[in-house]
Amino acid sequence: MKLTAGGRRLAAAALVQSLGIGLFMASSMAYFTRQVDLSANQVASGLALAGVVALGISLLGGVLADRYGARRVLAAVYLGRGVCCAAYVFVTDFWQFMAVTLCAVACDRAGPPVLQALVAVAVPERQERTRLLAVVNVVRNCGLGVGAMAAGVALASDTQAAYRVTLVAIGLAFLGGAVLVLRVSEPAVSAVPAAEAAPEGAGERPAKGRLLPDARYLTLTGLNFLLFFFDTMLLVAMPVWILEHTDAPRATVSVLFALNTALVVVLQIPVSKLATGQRRTTRMLTWTGAVLAVSSLCFAASGSVASGPAVAWLAAAVVTLSLAEVIANSAVWDLSIALAPEEQRGRYLSVFNLSVAGQRVLGPVMVTGLLLGSGSLGWVVAAAVLVVAGVAAERVARAAGERMRAGAPVHA
Repeated sequence: MKLTAGGRRLAAAALVQSLGIGLFMASSMAYFTRQVDLSANQVASGLALAGVVALGISLLGGVLADRYGARRVLAAVYLGRGVCCAAYVFVTDFWQFMAVTLCAVACDRAGPPVLQALVAVAVPERQERTRLLAVVNVVRNCGLGVGAMAAGVALASDTQAAYRVTLVAIGLAFLGGAVLVLRVSEPAVSAVPAAEAAPEGAGERPAKGRLLPDARYLTLTGLNFLLFFFDTMLLVAMPVWILEHTDAPRATVSVLFALNTALVVVLQIPVSKLATGQRRTTRMLTWTGAVLAVSSLCFAASGSVASGPAVAWLAAAVVTLSLAEVIANSAVWDLSIALAPEEQRGRYLSVFNLSVAGQRVLGPVMVTGLLLGSGSLGWVVAAAVLVVAGVAAERVARAAGERMRAGAPVHA
């Protein structure tokens, strides 16, 4: 697809900062445990605690974006992440690690909704902005992979100097992302269509009077928490299930991770083109639940067969999971923006992003405590829940869109 100048800069910013994230993800654990002398448990518990605390702090990003403009806030978020990475060079104990990590994770959680808010302003046409977010997601995945491979230099040398150079390089990557974001045009008055700018129940209560999004938007946020289960299925449930509940070779885990990455890169942009019009986009929520349910049943089947068939079932599970991921992304990128009133878009999107961040915090607990502990039956129950969640999400989103249409003409 052909991008505007602003779209190209946002995609370039996503690529640059994802290179930094890939470098950090691949090298940070080794740096903290081998050079700072923290234990693996300290690092893991610190990241988990920071993730929980940052859930609330991240809401400030949306409030600030509404007040000062998404462009400046997103640039500040990227700059903050860069400063935090550079600050890790000076960390010498657990409490210093916690302080820097809390700031870093808060910036990380605040970034995605502010990016969406900026895209909504920079690209007023509804379908084009969904495609731009798809491009951003693809380049981000590519950047993560390249950054992770580049981290091999520091890991191979395993010296403090190499790790510190890597951390400075990560900081510079975020700084480059901030500079690119500041070059994106952000009109003083958005050209968003009236149907998307009008608050739900227009005329009943001014959007500026709301402290929280309206009830339908909050309900859709809660249902998206369930539909975003694909993330936890891939990152937590899949490796544990393969290693502890199937006869598949251990190497299957890394192969399936690579398969997922490749499928998302290949499918995200084409699938995003399906998000055209309110009715078709809301229907994609039902598709998400149904495809995730199929993936869950494939995982269940892999636990009761020999090694060869188990690998086949697992591959089918990851293929369908990846398809559900790109469908869900395309639908919620569109709907989370379209159903938010323009004057409070940043706040609405920050609240909606809690469903994603919350899944990453609570999802592992749900997987280890409920799903995997019940064996194949847990996957079957999960499949049923996901189907219901998809259907319910479609109905809620459609009702919200119809109520918005009642207050203003639709431009889908």
